[in-house]
Amino acid sequence: MKRLSFLLSMMVFSHVLSAQQATFVNSGKIVFERRVNTYAVTERFVKEANIIPASQVYAYMLSYRNDNPQFWTDDFELYFDSTYTLYKPQQADISARTAYIGAVSYNNKVLNNLTSHEALALKQAFDQTFFIKDTIRNIRWKLTEETREIAGFQCRRANALLSDSIYIVAYYAEEIPARGGPESFNGLPGMILGVALPHEHITIFAKRVDRQPVTPESLKLPEQGRSVPVDNKQYKKSMMDILPRFRLTSSWVQIFMDI
Repeated sequence: MKRLSFLLSMMVFSHVLSAQQATFVNSGKIVFERRVNTYAVTERFVKEANIIPASQVYAYMLSYRNDNPQFWTDDFELYFDSTYTLYKPQQADISARTAYIGAVSYNNKVLNNLTSHEALALKQAFDQTFFIKDTIRNIRWKLTEETREIAGFQCRRANALLSDSIYIVAYYAEEIPARGGPESFNGLPGMILGVALPHEHITIFAKRVDRQPVTPESLKLPEQGRSVPVDNKQYKKSMMDILPRFRLTSSWVQIFMDI
């Protein structure tokens, strides 16, 4: 009788353990939507970059709101397994974009090695492509008890400051153990499915998570030939030389290119 009870207990435990393991998503593809509130961003941009006289900003914004949608949206894909994440645009197209937004960070591709903490990225700025090799960004997160459902997953909230000044809210799913996320966001106890920079009017939230095997070819950047990689510091220095040529001196543009 004791033997029978023991066997039944083991069967129940094995079933529960299998059910728990089945809930984890260890590889797949996530589709993210990046949204920018152009009404808020445009007003900030024209003021900071002195595009038009201050006395004309109000009239300019009335005209802008009449002729343009409030939100600019883009879809990105993130392929992942237990070691790598690759984030890239579904369709890199700036034809319908306002130049000051569309010319920077519209075609970012970011490959992170979650084991070695190495990050590789291709970033487009106007007609230049930068091949960046550095370590994964280290973000000091503060975990909270707040939760939110995103793309069918119950996610927990975490907060952080980027560069000691940019407030970030992130939501991560513990059911997806890979410690990655969109763009350069990472380092939480599960995949980041939502990011908001409320003061910068930018959100990146998952629309769909597809549980599927991921091939090695899906986790590679395009070959760079003889391109010499730069680190993040060198990339930022180059961009600080480029942006003033196009009157893109707004702090928002600099933040947008760096996320």
